[in-house]
Amino acid sequence: MRLSLTPLGVLLGAIFSTTVLAQEGDTTTITDYEVISAPALSSDRIKSEVLIEVTTVGPRLVAVGAHGNILWKEGDDWQQADVDTSVLLTSVAFANEQIGWGTGHHGVIIKTEDGGNSWKRQFDGFELIKLEKNYYEKRIAKLNEQIESSDDEEVVGELEWQVEEAQFQISNIEVAEEEGPSKPFLDLYAKNAREALAIGAYGTFLKTQDGGESWQVISHRLENPNGYHLNAIFGKGDDLYIMGESGLAFASNDGGASWETLNSPYHGSLFGGHVDTEGRLWVYGLRGNAFVSEDKGQSFTTIDTGTRVNLSAGTTTESGTQLIVGHSGTILEVDEQLSVTNRTHPSGSVMTDIIEVSDGEWLMTGRSGLLHWPAKTTEEEALATQQGAQ
Repeated sequence: MRLSLTPLGVLLGAIFSTTVLAQEGDTTTITDYEVISAPALSSDRIKSEVLIEVTTVGPRLVAVGAHGNILWKEGDDWQQADVDTSVLLTSVAFANEQIGWGTGHHGVIIKTEDGGNSWKRQFDGFELIKLEKNYYEKRIAKLNEQIESSDDEEVVGELEWQVEEAQFQISNIEVAEEEGPSKPFLDLYAKNAREALAIGAYGTFLKTQDGGESWQVISHRLENPNGYHLNAIFGKGDDLYIMGESGLAFASNDGGASWETLNSPYHGSLFGGHVDTEGRLWVYGLRGNAFVSEDKGQSFTTIDTGTRVNLSAGTTTESGTQLIVGHSGTILEVDEQLSVTNRTHPSGSVMTDIIEVSDGEWLMTGRSGLLHWPAKTTEEEALATQQGAQ
């Protein structure tokens, strides 16, 4: 089973978790999936535990992370949300100030309808196994029909190759049926209160058009025959982008109905991206690689970041500069001339997301939970700095 160097893989060591028990000389692998339905535990240390992503929802901030933890803040104090799963949550996105979704490991998708106060599971990996198996079985049947009705050898060859690809996916699903769901979702995009897109490991790509009551597999919309991981989905309006493993880069100008494969600026993994206020596309990933495009991904300019650490996420400030964060406490500030100011948070922590909360004040998430720039002397931040120095 292939594992890639994603931000979460680096941060947590591996995507999958198993327990091995030995009985009378025989070794049995038992995977525990109780985390799917076990509620998140209340903790007074949640602000310093692993948090993966943070977003702004009207006047509110919402952050998600390990053990099903979700925090929200509207005013001075952070509150812990009521969440009915304890999987690692990987992303959060809101359609409006009330309705939002989150994704996580073991194929979990959760939804809130009260601005993030409480969250309920809509979907999990057991349902994903059934959904994908049905999808690929129907796809194989349709492809075989096309093969039988075609006399064009070149067309038949291409269709037969697609059948082999679908059969390979079926074989992976049959393994998952025996061992349990292991695919994590890695990101999502909320188009509106009824439409959302979710992406994840091994090319997983789903959509909903009814507020999450049902989900459909749309992996065929992307040219991804090797099933590489899809790490990030983002955009503005009808212009959407997906970045992934091995330099995968896709663009859609019709809200996700169709996708174009971009000529990637880098053939290593791309972990994140964002669109700035001027419509420019920023992407970044392994070993300090970062790029900007002024023509929606048709061409890219390389950013001299001055670092070799992995870069995870970014945003645009009110003043128009770009912020990009990554490992080892790295914060990059990129101005209009593409000059980079390289800052280091004193925690030295892996950082996975960043937003601007006021002029010159930024909030980050990562291995050490919530972190601020300029660095604050809160108990959590002091602990993170101490851990980073060890």
